[in-house]
Amino acid sequence: MVNIDAWSVSEHEFPHEGSAQDKLVFCIRYALLAPSIYNTQPWQFEVKGAECCLYADRRYALAVIDPDDRSLIIACSAALFNLRMAIRYFGYSEDVSFIPDVENEDLLAIVKFGEKVESENDEEQDKDIFKVVTAFEKNHCAFLDKAVSQEDIDDFKTACSAEGAWLYVCDQNEKNRVVNMVAEADRIQSMTKNFRRELCLWTDKRRVDSNDGLPSYGMGFSAMMNQFTPHIVRRFAGPDKEAVTDADFAENVPLLAILGTVSGGAVERMMTGQALMRLCLLAQSKGLSVSTLNQVCEVPEMRLRLHDEINQQGRAHIILRFGYGGKIKHTARRPLESVLKVNGIPYVARSSEKVKTSQKRKFWPFK
Repeated sequence: MVNIDAWSVSEHEFPHEGSAQDKLVFCIRYALLAPSIYNTQPWQFEVKGAECCLYADRRYALAVIDPDDRSLIIACSAALFNLRMAIRYFGYSEDVSFIPDVENEDLLAIVKFGEKVESENDEEQDKDIFKVVTAFEKNHCAFLDKAVSQEDIDDFKTACSAEGAWLYVCDQNEKNRVVNMVAEADRIQSMTKNFRRELCLWTDKRRVDSNDGLPSYGMGFSAMMNQFTPHIVRRFAGPDKEAVTDADFAENVPLLAILGTVSGGAVERMMTGQALMRLCLLAQSKGLSVSTLNQVCEVPEMRLRLHDEINQQGRAHIILRFGYGGKIKHTARRPLESVLKVNGIPYVARSSEKVKTSQKRKFWPFK
């Protein structure tokens, strides 16, 4: 059954009278809404009392475009950000330890659910952006020809700095050069059969049954395996719902920015994931849409060239496109039971918590 009602989690259902464990389990529902490349959802959670461990689930790793698990860790960290935001939104403190066990490379973080705290003024913006968690999804459609204000750009940079990352916003000349690099990287990847198979695997229409991937962007096997076929999920859809051509590429990128960190270690990748989630939610709260054009960062030799193009020190992790317009389509999520253990036992939802998957939602494209 298609689990699209994961997006229907409501703050009014928060178990105020429950235990710390109950409250922590509820907050994980928001963590599941984080974006991940191809909607792989590469995370696992384990709750013991007031403590939650976040693990990388490498069964959902992408060997071709993400061989060192950089994007996997970033996705897990975006989920971590949502979890931490949920805990604070409901009025509790939280404490997190990053990469707490060097002997268990799958364990990325431990979050401790704290005591009830009074709200502070500097947390008001966090509450505002948390309210759009259930509305945010990456937007693969073309954007309107409308500029993003300098005030919003400054806010985006500040948001990333707050999480230990930097955001470089390209000027017009840099944007044109980087967009050309994206198109070049797209062609390089599309010429690789293993890349096309991996893309085909995660956009197969049968992904509807597993509640992951991007089945709504799937094509026939022959079309998907054709190296000359532009793929919407790798670029974005024009007005005719087809992936835009190289000639139209730059025109549909009102603002192009690059998210990175000073260095490229595992902790820095986790900072990037949290900065990415904060940035996306902030953009959503301002009425802006976001998508990734990360082909350049997935081709090692081109990623090195990217630093030369923008003359920015550190490690570039994600290329982002911002703009107005486009219709968001929420993607399915695996049920909580499949990604969560409580006290070492797979989680079993109470009858009152079970997702009503039979309800049809207007943003799901399949009948």
